[in-house]
Amino acid sequence: MSSRHTRSLFGVMLAVVFALSAVIVAPASAKLSKSQKAHIRHQLRKQIKKNPKLIRSKHFIKKASLVNFKLPVTIRLRGANAATNPNNATIDLGQSLGQREVDLGGTLAAEIVFHDSYDGGALGNVDLNILPSSTRVLTSTSIPLLWNNQISRTGTSWDSNLLAGSAPSYSALFPAGCGNVHTSDPSVNSSGNLQFGYGAGPQPVGHFGAVGAGGLPGVPIYSQVGPGGSTTNDYPGGTPAAFAPAHIAAVDDINAVTASKIPGNNDYVGGNPDPFPYSTQSDPGTAPTNGIGTTNAPTTADTVLRTNALKLSVDPAGTEVPITATTDGVSGSQNIVTGKSGGQANLFGNIPGKGYGIDVTVNLGTQINSILRVVDQDAFEPLIAGGNWPAAVFSCGQIWTGAVENHIPAVHLKGNLRISPGITADGKLRIAKATLNQLGDASRFAVAACLVPYAAYNKEQISSDTVTPSVPSTLAAPDETVSLASLPVDSTATRGAPAAACNSAPTAFVASTALPPSTVNALGGVNASAFNGYTVNNSGSTVSVAADLTVNNVSADVLIGDVG
Repeated sequence: MSSRHTRSLFGVMLAVVFALSAVIVAPASAKLSKSQKAHIRHQLRKQIKKNPKLIRSKHFIKKASLVNFKLPVTIRLRGANAATNPNNATIDLGQSLGQREVDLGGTLAAEIVFHDSYDGGALGNVDLNILPSSTRVLTSTSIPLLWNNQISRTGTSWDSNLLAGSAPSYSALFPAGCGNVHTSDPSVNSSGNLQFGYGAGPQPVGHFGAVGAGGLPGVPIYSQVGPGGSTTNDYPGGTPAAFAPAHIAAVDDINAVTASKIPGNNDYVGGNPDPFPYSTQSDPGTAPTNGIGTTNAPTTADTVLRTNALKLSVDPAGTEVPITATTDGVSGSQNIVTGKSGGQANLFGNIPGKGYGIDVTVNLGTQINSILRVVDQDAFEPLIAGGNWPAAVFSCGQIWTGAVENHIPAVHLKGNLRISPGITADGKLRIAKATLNQLGDASRFAVAACLVPYAAYNKEQISSDTVTPSVPSTLAAPDETVSLASLPVDSTATRGAPAAACNSAPTAFVASTALPPSTVNALGGVNASAFNGYTVNNSGSTVSVAADLTVNNVSADVLIGDVG
């Protein structure tokens, strides 16, 4: 064979090798046009909705990987509305405050992303993108922060300081506290009101219609401050014009703040019935006197500062959170930039090289409002018809603060995914179940709570958010109390967490009681000057602490589509 023919044959063989190489190296997806891929994705979406068991099919997965198919899913926590809710985390607030159980519920929007095998990875490897959403959020129980066991201590009374001036012996017999603020207390009369001065001694004829040891039907309302020309002597010490009922509906009951694992309720403070650290140091107590003042471990009813039930949303990737510059966020921390939420999973077992099948990171944001309970309120001016309500109207009552923006970055989770196609009890299409817990160290972040009163915990009435309410005097009940409808708030209902930022101007009702602090600057602090002696303008409206979050367990259904 001539050299010319040899070169020709070699050239043909070389061309064949290159052609075969191109076939082997080129990804299968390269053979499909953009419109063909879109058509296949549409078919896959219809098929998986019709038959979720296809998620087990390697043929389906290979076809989905061929076109980089994205399957919209909803991650919904399982059993969150049951008393045995398995979804919980632990937040460690440091040595002084201790640890709190936080129980979780809710949903997250996500996408399962299949990859072309040309991209590498084992069969069944998928990306899991967890998406920001205004409707798909995690929910939590309230987080109890501070306590005062004077609240629930037996023998204490909500009106002790109110009566101290006129009946000093009452304060000795019934020290300040909220021990009788519950619906089963003997001082609650047939109208559902706490009696004022119950057990203080005989009451004059005309109140309850007879002399007895029961209390007055409510806090006395007088028609004027002093004699000042009055001929009826209707000032403190005289005959009241009416009474303001101290209504003890279930929402005011100190025992309404209770241990429960069900998220979304502002009165449920997690599943631990003993959430506060207890020692003789944290509660030295006092020597018992008449059965009062004994040392006792704080209970959930003793919660004096707690957060609302949180709504935790996924932060968009790349969002800069300038914590040190904001006026309604966590001060004294550092600026952060949130990363993408999501990670990897394997549909058939462990991720290659790892001992688990899910590896994701979640970045969360939330608005935290505080709920305060007033205890041991100082004595106050009497109720004067037509005048403002004094701050002591909140004695043993609860108050909302404005919101503080908080962020929980880089919560790193691991877990396992089990393909489990089926129909849930509420008719949703499920393709899998997942279990997750903390991967590595706890997630550290700064958490802040607001301390400035904004609105009553009870629902607004008579436009008291914007119009300053006055003390009424028109009798409306046989026991000489004024109408419940004439009061600034509805004692039978609560209001939701206010949207106002921390340190916003309070509602007209709260402002008129003088409960908020005195005039402050725009940052919530005082204006420093040589005259007042202050050297800084720092705000005291929020308190910040370092926190470590550990996710103990999350059990979830992976549902097809955007579902509740």
